[in-house]
Amino acid sequence: MIHSKNEPASRNEHRPTRGKRYAGYFLSLISNFSYLFVLATVFVVRPELGNGVASGKYFWFYLSMGLIAVILVIDHWGRKQAVRIKPIDVMILLYGTSALSVSYFLHSSEAVTKHILLILVILLYFYFRLFLSASKSNGRLPVLFFLVTGLVEAFWGLRQLYGLEHSQHHLFRLTGSFFNPGPYACYLSVVMPAAFGYLLRDRGCTKVRFKLRYWPVYLRWGTALLTCVGIVLVLPAAMSRASWLAAGGGCAFVAYFYWKHKGFRKLGKIAGYSRWILTVMLALCVLGGIGMYRLKKDSADGRALTWKIALQTAIHHPFGVGIGYFSGSYGHEQAAYFASGKGTEQEQHVAGNPEYGFNEYLQIAVEQGVIPLTLFLGIMIYNVYAGIRRRRIAATASLVALLIAATASYPFSVLPFLTVTAFLSARIHSETSDRKKRSESDSKFSLFQTCKFPYSLILPGIFLLIVAGCLYNRYPTYPAYRQWGRSKALYHAGAYGSGVEAYAPLYPLLADQLDFLFEYAQCLSKSGRYAESNAVLEKAVKIRCDPMLYNVMGRNCQSLRRYAEAEACFLKAAHIVPVRIYPWYLLANLYVETGEMEKARATARIVLTKEPKVQSTAVREMREKMKEITRD
Repeated sequence: MIHSKNEPASRNEHRPTRGKRYAGYFLSLISNFSYLFVLATVFVVRPELGNGVASGKYFWFYLSMGLIAVILVIDHWGRKQAVRIKPIDVMILLYGTSALSVSYFLHSSEAVTKHILLILVILLYFYFRLFLSASKSNGRLPVLFFLVTGLVEAFWGLRQLYGLEHSQHHLFRLTGSFFNPGPYACYLSVVMPAAFGYLLRDRGCTKVRFKLRYWPVYLRWGTALLTCVGIVLVLPAAMSRASWLAAGGGCAFVAYFYWKHKGFRKLGKIAGYSRWILTVMLALCVLGGIGMYRLKKDSADGRALTWKIALQTAIHHPFGVGIGYFSGSYGHEQAAYFASGKGTEQEQHVAGNPEYGFNEYLQIAVEQGVIPLTLFLGIMIYNVYAGIRRRRIAATASLVALLIAATASYPFSVLPFLTVTAFLSARIHSETSDRKKRSESDSKFSLFQTCKFPYSLILPGIFLLIVAGCLYNRYPTYPAYRQWGRSKALYHAGAYGSGVEAYAPLYPLLADQLDFLFEYAQCLSKSGRYAESNAVLEKAVKIRCDPMLYNVMGRNCQSLRRYAEAEACFLKAAHIVPVRIYPWYLLANLYVETGEMEKARATARIVLTKEPKVQSTAVREMREKMKEITRD
């Protein structure tokens, strides 16, 4: 067809060709699934790797981030766009910069894995926000898949309860895809409020005539229903009080919002009895709190002691101790506390050697210091505020549940929770709300004022370079984890000489993994290489406050005839967890070897009189040996 100069060209000339359309659909599909791969990190378990429950998730996450980084560059090739820079973006960048700077420059932290994960999770937030803001439809699949993760985990847990599936820890029957029931239950409690929110939001689909075009709503409502039922069935069996409080708090947030803003108008008659209802609910909360405390009293007292010591550690280190060094610093503080004689009998009974602070805010204060903690709290408060203002109730409720769980557990120390936090934060701040409402909100609330940043391949290119650098750093660790998984058989079989040969090349790559350090140090110690073993244990005690590390160090020093150092190690182990007998037993034997019989008898009496948490054959044998010392 021929057009005159004044005649407009056909619209078809401006439409993309069929090949370009198909290429666009395919790229959009791959882009959607790449974000689902990140959320699927929670399912990954790789038994063939060393510490495969955690490390398997790490490498899946690395692969997913690489895929997202490449797809974003391809998707925005040649585009001329602008991205809205929000205050939350600046706050997140400031938090990441301050946390990494404090850890790396002030404390020379060698927790490389945690540093890399922090960088990638911050980038994941920006990736999610760009993706969710590109189109309103982009949020449907990730939200649905987030609910599916809770459903699958609940089904996984039910199979473990009925003995149809093995757990990930030999001491626990119910773990899902996690290492123990604590984080597993917390994950379910984070998904539960979102499922409950969509159950209420989409409830209208059950009251109208079925229409096929609304199938996404039916699918989401059905998935939310199944997820809620599955979590309700399995969550009580996990016996995690933090998860119960988190799930209850998140669901209460949803219920309050829909009662207050979305209707339930027919319940107006109940409003007259609101005071009585609130009184009854308050009484139930008090009784429930007392019941949960008495359910596992020693555990609750142990958490209180952990928070007390962690707070003291944070006060003594206002600029933090470095990412990954919480437990080691905590051990020094707890040992000094009990050595001073301040600990009560109950505190000595419930004291442990925690790997985590069981309160993420205290742990952030200990590891990163006051400034990163203030920024982190500001980010979370701002997220909740923005979620309420933007009516992102399901995402905000899950974030509220996560923040509640963080007061008594350690969700931010487990990778799947970090990916979920990035997703929920991006979901809250994504630009898919109504433009008119958003502009009104922006004009009224200065917190939502934004600026534009020139955007074509600048940001995707920068992100790709950062991700590539992180993956380049982590790539050599994958064969190291595989080799570690194979070499564990040598350690457990007692082939310590061969174990040293297998572990030595892995040491530079896995020096921030406590289990690896302990196994390598044991192999060195059993092979008679005591000084090298202590050099490895020096790194291990920075990461963890396990008394067994000091026991091995003390035995190494004793073998090297460095008796003063051995005595200090045994005393440190004894004071970290005073209820344990073994460090006192080793100390008594040390005094016998050095000829200090008065000290040996006094220490032997401690072994004979101290009541252990668990009676065992080993305890009886140690006491029999101590009786011989007291008779001499």
